[in-house]
Amino acid sequence: MSASLQEKGSAIRNDVSSAFIRRAVHPLWAMRTHPAYARYLKDFERTQYLHPEELKALQMRRLRQLLVSAFRYVPFYRHRMTRAGVTPLDIQTHEDVKLLPVLTKRDMQDHKDLMVSSEVSPHLREANQTGGSTGSPLQFYVDLERADSRMASTVRHNSWAGLRPGDWHAQLWGSRYDVGDQPDPRPRWRQKWLYRNLVLHTAAVSEAAMAEYVEILRRYRPRHMVAYAQSAAIFAEFCRANAIDDITFDSVIVSAEMLLPGKRQIIEDAFHAKVFNRYGCREVSVIASECEYHTGMHVNADALLVEVEPAPGLPPGMGRVLVTDLLNRSMPLIRYEIGDLASLETGTAACPCGRSLPLIGEIQGRTSDFLELPNGRMIAGPSLALLAADMPDVRQVQFLQAVPTHITMKVVAGSGYNRLTELELRRRMQPYLDNLAVLDIVLTDSIPSEPSGKYRFVKKLDAPLPASIAN
Repeated sequence: MSASLQEKGSAIRNDVSSAFIRRAVHPLWAMRTHPAYARYLKDFERTQYLHPEELKALQMRRLRQLLVSAFRYVPFYRHRMTRAGVTPLDIQTHEDVKLLPVLTKRDMQDHKDLMVSSEVSPHLREANQTGGSTGSPLQFYVDLERADSRMASTVRHNSWAGLRPGDWHAQLWGSRYDVGDQPDPRPRWRQKWLYRNLVLHTAAVSEAAMAEYVEILRRYRPRHMVAYAQSAAIFAEFCRANAIDDITFDSVIVSAEMLLPGKRQIIEDAFHAKVFNRYGCREVSVIASECEYHTGMHVNADALLVEVEPAPGLPPGMGRVLVTDLLNRSMPLIRYEIGDLASLETGTAACPCGRSLPLIGEIQGRTSDFLELPNGRMIAGPSLALLAADMPDVRQVQFLQAVPTHITMKVVAGSGYNRLTELELRRRMQPYLDNLAVLDIVLTDSIPSEPSGKYRFVKKLDAPLPASIAN
């Protein structure tokens, strides 16, 4: 049998098994383990098309219910609102939300026990935590019902990219909370008969690992891929460099990291797929996603209230992202600063998709991805990482900083790297640094990803690295 006939046979089998899992296995499993999922999915399918004013009214209704619950049953918020001179009844409009103090990660770390609601029984909530790739791990609680609604939100947003329950999809991911500790891409029985995900662990990304990914993808031919943004770009570049053009997808959903300019095209060209950018975090799950028209990222506004608040020291037109989870009572997150920065501009024109979910401005990266100069000015590390995008003699860069007056630039050399390359890098950096900080450039063989599989453009240090140290 020819390879093309084998692929057609595999595709037919995938279609049949996907339909069976979507219509029978997945609903039965969800009914047993996530009883509120189907109800929320049906509700979200409806509320995404509400009139904008109806959507705002829904948000405020859910917000006021959350605030009343937090004030009555959560000591931390009762104390915080009392100290701020605010009661739940004072919050009548979206503008009034600014009367509430901002919640920080430090608040959650220092007052976790006081933030747990006595309204929700312990057996109706579950513990979760962030991986701590940019700091200490953060522990929090989620209602079991909220876990069901989070799953429904994810399924809804996946559907915009054509990915439905039961569809085989590659998962180029690194969080051990999602994919475990073992970087073995061979699917187990749950992957085959329920989740339908091929786990390609980014903690083990190497030339050999990516070659193995290619063979696994050729065997199962998933039509979709969910991936860390930078890992997807690196895998796409590997396939292009090795003339691998038979790994294709209908869609590639990228998340967890900033999608850098130019990387979307690289991924789409390599995999003949449409890229769907997504923004989210473990604390509140999906925040915003692109729909099929790619006019921007629609906010998950029927479950979350998202604000972009200006702050001193940020580049013009940018603000801090604050998120309120409208549906989690166990440990309410109200005006939670998740550490990301976004463009202040949001979409006002109606999207052709017909959804009224608002569009958030472009995500600019995490606050930890910014270098700080002595005059208080902040510079986005991801934008600096693009300085050498057109230099074949530079493969990769990363910035290290301990104090505002000193920056170390780690460089993985490409073909032809020499003294002139370093001079050109310094010339390109000068307009940003403006003689306010010392720049050391050091060579290194590689810049590995974090244990989570993510790539850091900026790493904060306890002390500056000597210029002679490369690793």
